[in-house]
Amino acid sequence: MNSSTFNATTILLQDPSQILKNCWKIFASVHEAQHLELDDLNGIKWEIGRFSMNKETSVWYGDNPFDHSLPIFLAQVSISAFATSAMKFILEPMGVTSFVAQMIGGLLIGPSCLGRTKLFREKLFTNATLYILDTVQYFGSMFFLFLIGVKTDITMVKKSGKMALLVGVFSFFLPLFLATLVSFIAMEEKKHLPKDILPSLPYIAALTSLSSPHVISSFLADLNLLNSELGRIAMSASMISGGFSLVSVFFVLTMKQSQASKIPENFMGTMFSCLFIILVIILVIQPIMLWIHKRTDHAAVREKYVFYIFLAILLSSLAGEFVGQHYLVGPLLLGLVVPAGPPLGAAIEDKLEYFVTGILVPIIVISRACPFTMNDIKIPTFMVVLLLAFFSFFGKLFGTIIPAIYSEMPLQDALILGLIMNVQGVLDIQIWVRAMGLKLIDRELYGCLVLTMLIVTGTISVIVKFFYDPSRKYVAYKRKTIQHSNPNTELRILACVYHEENVPSIINLLEASNATTYSPICVYALHLIQLQGRAMPLLIAHKTNSNITNPSEVNPTTRIIKSFTLYAHHNKGIVSLNSFTAISPYKTMHDDICSLGLDKRTSLIIIPFHHQPAILPKSKFSTAIRRVNINVLNKAPCSVAILIVKGPSNSSLSNVAVIFLGGPDDREALAYGARIGDDTSVKLTVIRFVYSDETKQQISREKKADHNTINAFRLQTAGSKNVEYIEEPVKDGVQLISCIKKMESSFELLIVGREHGVESSKPLEGFNEWNDFPELGVIGDTLVSSDSKTSGSILVMQQRQQKKKQKRKK
Repeated sequence: MNSSTFNATTILLQDPSQILKNCWKIFASVHEAQHLELDDLNGIKWEIGRFSMNKETSVWYGDNPFDHSLPIFLAQVSISAFATSAMKFILEPMGVTSFVAQMIGGLLIGPSCLGRTKLFREKLFTNATLYILDTVQYFGSMFFLFLIGVKTDITMVKKSGKMALLVGVFSFFLPLFLATLVSFIAMEEKKHLPKDILPSLPYIAALTSLSSPHVISSFLADLNLLNSELGRIAMSASMISGGFSLVSVFFVLTMKQSQASKIPENFMGTMFSCLFIILVIILVIQPIMLWIHKRTDHAAVREKYVFYIFLAILLSSLAGEFVGQHYLVGPLLLGLVVPAGPPLGAAIEDKLEYFVTGILVPIIVISRACPFTMNDIKIPTFMVVLLLAFFSFFGKLFGTIIPAIYSEMPLQDALILGLIMNVQGVLDIQIWVRAMGLKLIDRELYGCLVLTMLIVTGTISVIVKFFYDPSRKYVAYKRKTIQHSNPNTELRILACVYHEENVPSIINLLEASNATTYSPICVYALHLIQLQGRAMPLLIAHKTNSNITNPSEVNPTTRIIKSFTLYAHHNKGIVSLNSFTAISPYKTMHDDICSLGLDKRTSLIIIPFHHQPAILPKSKFSTAIRRVNINVLNKAPCSVAILIVKGPSNSSLSNVAVIFLGGPDDREALAYGARIGDDTSVKLTVIRFVYSDETKQQISREKKADHNTINAFRLQTAGSKNVEYIEEPVKDGVQLISCIKKMESSFELLIVGREHGVESSKPLEGFNEWNDFPELGVIGDTLVSSDSKTSGSILVMQQRQQKKKQKRKK
């Protein structure tokens, strides 16, 4: 069988005319030879076979599809996606991050495990077929690195606090110093170490000390910690340490590439060429990006703009290769100049995210797991790499802990932060592959680095998942509720807004909350925005400005803040306002809500219901918003009220009813209703439903609390003409629901508790099976059902319960 062998490195180091001649020889030999052996720039030897692209390939023609390149490639992609997704599904519940799980899946189907079987070795994953997969991997890596750049907001470096700055600097230089020092000491012990790895030890030390903000962002997102306090500090610190890492890698690899060419002028030529590319991206492409961003502000980005940007990715990669730089540098720099967030950054993420992460990333993972086998790795070599990684790990750990404790962070949180700063991922592997191509490390050392990364990052992810819970700070012994607040003190309310349409109904509710000089209201307005086109969540505090906004501004956040500002200005002296915007993923959005409620010591959090056809006929993210609301109910540090609007939201609330059965939530609903009823212009009706057999039962502690609350309310409102108290006897839950349906259309606002205590809820247990929205409780779900005649608003309240110290002692 004819075969030809060429070395890509020697070809690329010749003059352009000789390069063209050699390329022509390669193409001619591929046509004539049955197989072609090629060493690529990554130091990986590929065997390229001749495969037919016959469209009539079929088992019905007596043909074997796996003798042709296209069926083999499709099988490889399918197996890669399935294997990585399966391992992710299995390992994620244990706390293992998605990339580690995907990499383990790649190793399982690689040459170390399933790759040894006859089907994989001789048909699916041969050297010849893997070359095609690796070619697609290059394409995928370009878009993946571009997407990383799009999500990276480099302006956050300026906003990093003192602690994040110190952590970022120390977590880069301290591990680099320790690991490099150990590597030079180890090189002196030549007798006890494999001789072939000695020149690579300083590079191993440097490669294990790198950090990447994208890797840490993906790690935090997988563990739902992006919005946590540690998550924000880790992201800010990683921007600094990652910047040092990328710059140092760029200079070192460029210098080594120039040394390999044996032409000293190549280094300066490459640097000036890269500088020229950077200037073009900053001075030409970035203004175009900003123009597109402003032109399509809060509107759909035109398809042709996205296409031009994707074309620019390919051209930037080509330009990098043309001047002798890595093909991924251009896409990464191009992604950094894309304006973060919507509309442009969000549109690009929307186009690329699922295809890149679902199809291309598994291909990248498989390609990066195939260059080595477990048999290539020798125990002494692995132990040396593990030793250097050990010192790098402790360098990052102490480089994080020292400035964190100096900034008065608790020791446990500092330890967790140190562990987070040690994670490595896909960007590190791309750098290792490049180092392997420049002969700084060999295939065995690359395999050792990959295994070390899987061990360290996999262990860290499990430890962080089970030992750090950001919601533990919401657990407080002191109750933050309306019922237990002093009636003559300021009432603090956190009003959450998902859409502009939520604003009128929330402001109407705040107007009805009866702010007075002796009991003013402090409103914290929070606009919640889904995180898109950026990796780092933001919590922005806005300055309160009563000036009329420029009509040309179409920013929804600006209009929302303006509406709340006008409300506060109209009630000047009795209402104060603080406005915020939270940009975060829906999975962790509740952390922003709960953290702000805890920091501002609010007594009530108002959140809009996810499904409100009256004001939002087509809510795109209703399911995700519902999940946010449920998380807030489960973890809020104070009472929570879900507001549902079933009719016009621009009318005042002058006819209010409270439905009372019993339990803490109903008592909270009554306390809020009593505050509303203090306004004589509002007619308040309190309807207490009493079961007919209730008087025969022994009075429990819960029922005693209900009676005391009702008696205190009746005593407080005695003589108030605008307040009416009604006791309605019912036999069972069916009669109760029937009574509520008869009176539901008579009020503009119905206030109900989510739960009704153990005893009062027993007659309603049978209705739980028909409950479409458990977060509203049985009565709340009944009032929002499609057959309900309610045309006003419904407020479902949940009281924050006090945690018992006895349980904690146990």
